[in-house]
Amino acid sequence: MIAPAVLLALTSLTETALAHGGIWNYSIAGNWQPGFFPYYPAEGQSSIQRHWIDFSPIKDVTSFALVCNSPGSIAEKYASIPAGGEVKAYYPGWPHDIGPIVVWMAYCGSEPTSCDSFNGTGKYWFKIQEVGLQSGTIRNGQWALKDLLASNYTWTTTIPETLRQGAYLMRHEIIALHVPFEPEFYPECAHLWVTGGGSEKPSEEYLASIPGVWRQDEPDLHMTIYEEPTSSRTEWKIPGPPVWRGS
Repeated sequence: MIAPAVLLALTSLTETALAHGGIWNYSIAGNWQPGFFPYYPAEGQSSIQRHWIDFSPIKDVTSFALVCNSPGSIAEKYASIPAGGEVKAYYPGWPHDIGPIVVWMAYCGSEPTSCDSFNGTGKYWFKIQEVGLQSGTIRNGQWALKDLLASNYTWTTTIPETLRQGAYLMRHEIIALHVPFEPEFYPECAHLWVTGGGSEKPSEEYLASIPGVWRQDEPDLHMTIYEEPTSSRTEWKIPGPPVWRGS
């Protein structure tokens, strides 16, 4: 349930801000975790989510803000989850329905608070989930974002069962494609402590740098969904490395 004060804050935001959004809360292995709420002072907030200042998208694919949004400051705490556990991310009021969702993780270290000293840059990121265009055309087909809206603004991801224990950043990323030739990136990161008996880690082919994984001239990003031949295409490839699922 969203607190009345938060609802009041949302209704007071400008129309521009409401055109976008992000993750407000998480459920980590069934345990509710508040996200960091932008537009409010950081003082007094305690969250597993790295700080972000507003609902605006990141448009520069070379920006440090692409890692964990802006400013991407360290979270106040972390949440524990067993390998194989489920994470639900809540995007109340998310408006856009054309684009993919990609969920990444990056290993911070062997201590529960290791992510406190890890800024997220470099070739450490691996995908554990990606959903793009599942059926139909680019203009009118079934995208991940339509699934998000149909699931009460909730996105569910499972941590790979064989993942080695450690501290991780979990990075949810929406790429909204409704603006011609200007993809909009919406990343948010959470601090997790993954437990369990797993010992696996992704090999080099699964790793990517953020920023660095996306290019401004990427054909499947630098496009318009409203014109042919793009609008009637039935395939759209999510750039970057393959998804790592463990053995």
